[in-house]
Amino acid sequence: MRGFRVRQVLPLSLILLGGCSADWAQRLGYHAVQNAGQMQCQKAMANDCERRQSYDEYQRERQQAQ
Repeated sequence: MRGFRVRQVLPLSLILLGGCSADWAQRLGYHAVQNAGQMQCQKAMANDCERRQSYDEYQRERQQAQ
């Protein structure tokens, strides 16, 4: 019974994950790093925490630099 359930769920999961673009994973990673940096800055109670750059701004700058 358990093997049958795995055989049903696994292909469905692969289809759903395949639908996610690589941009989604990169965007998630970028925001995770940005949030971690912001939390460290706030934890240090610094008044000069940098404004967070959006992922789209970051990608534009990267493309212009190339």
